[in-house]
Amino acid sequence: MIEVSRFGDVQRVRMWTWRTSAVGYDVSAYLVHGLLVDTGFRHVARELQGVLSGLRPRGLIVTHWHEDHAGNAPMLADSRMPMWVAPYTEAKLRARPQVKLYRHVVWGRPHVLTGNVVPLDVAPLRVIPTPGHSPDHHVVFDPGTATLFSADLWLGVRVRVMGATENPYEIVESLGKVIAREPKQMFDAHRGRVDNPVDALSAKRAWLQDTIGAIERLLSAGHSEHQIVREVLGGEERTAIVSQGEYARRNLVRAVAREFGALGTCVTDA
Repeated sequence: MIEVSRFGDVQRVRMWTWRTSAVGYDVSAYLVHGLLVDTGFRHVARELQGVLSGLRPRGLIVTHWHEDHAGNAPMLADSRMPMWVAPYTEAKLRARPQVKLYRHVVWGRPHVLTGNVVPLDVAPLRVIPTPGHSPDHHVVFDPGTATLFSADLWLGVRVRVMGATENPYEIVESLGKVIAREPKQMFDAHRGRVDNPVDALSAKRAWLQDTIGAIERLLSAGHSEHQIVREVLGGEERTAIVSQGEYARRNLVRAVAREFGALGTCVTDA
């Protein structure tokens, strides 16, 4: 299902199915200045084609390779829609990486990207690298209105569940980079329009800094992963079981342990 709503010069294209509703998720693409930011997931491909035939975007920006954001990028590339896509993202889409069964069921695995991508001039928008959630993660910023399309950078303040390959130190740095832009409005890929974006982004950064610091201290004191998950994050949750550990609270502890060990010093500031 797809619902289109308008916020001034921004149109939100919200997408969901009964499967995504069952796990509590939907995802949104956004249309601004004739450019579509992200594509949603493959299970809504047919409905998206119908909506876009009316919206008539002049191009597409892909924020990162995950299937709930880039799931229909190959389809739109086949239609010769001009596209901005980072080299890492393009390589992932051409390789068509395997995804775990639950992701295939909920979002669908994107088709392989073939052929040449028609390049896109994204002006007046700007695409800003914000790694951490994934190596190729980008946000989109409209300097004329100070509007931020944050993709998966924010997602909420106290997000305890983390993907197995995420880097919380990079997320803190990316949040600082975006806060410095002083956005006046923000559109999150999964939560829609967010009020007071600087406050929301700053609260997320502060919570993550504090959490990283707490985990570092307990690691230094020799606490086990299980103890830290319980003491800092309130224990594990069912998402870890459904995703076979791919998205879990313990991944935040493991990421800090991995990076803290490599850095050799506490990193609690952006």
